[in-house]
Amino acid sequence: MIKVVKLDENSILPDTIEKIVLNEGLKGGFMIGIGGFKKAEIGYFNPVTSTYVTEFIDSSEEEIIEVVSLIGNYLLRSDGTVFSHIHVTLSHRNLGVRGGHLIRGFVRPLMEVLFVEVGEELRKVFRHRDVG
Repeated sequence: MIKVVKLDENSILPDTIEKIVLNEGLKGGFMIGIGGFKKAEIGYFNPVTSTYVTEFIDSSEEEIIEVVSLIGNYLLRSDGTVFSHIHVTLSHRNLGVRGGHLIRGFVRPLMEVLFVEVGEELRKVFRHRDVG
């Protein structure tokens, strides 16, 4: 099954993604998307400290941060909570590209996301993402 959604301006990722997974009864799969942000926080994982090193990107009122690509996966954990793992490639006014793990993004003007449902198989394979 494929679920197509349009996220409106001011939607916050990954929160909105996780609400969609719950509201639509999705179990696990992957997502792809394109669109724009007004601001975003991205990062990369430091394996020595087991933390994300982050960078904040902001746009002016006349600009957007172009989401060149959004890709990730999601799964419904055994305890009923949602886990999502999202990476993005972003472009800004100079057309340079930045990318990494999406910590938080604020949509402007919209985001188009396709969820490709795999089902509970994802939780079985990605046991490390389940809390149960």
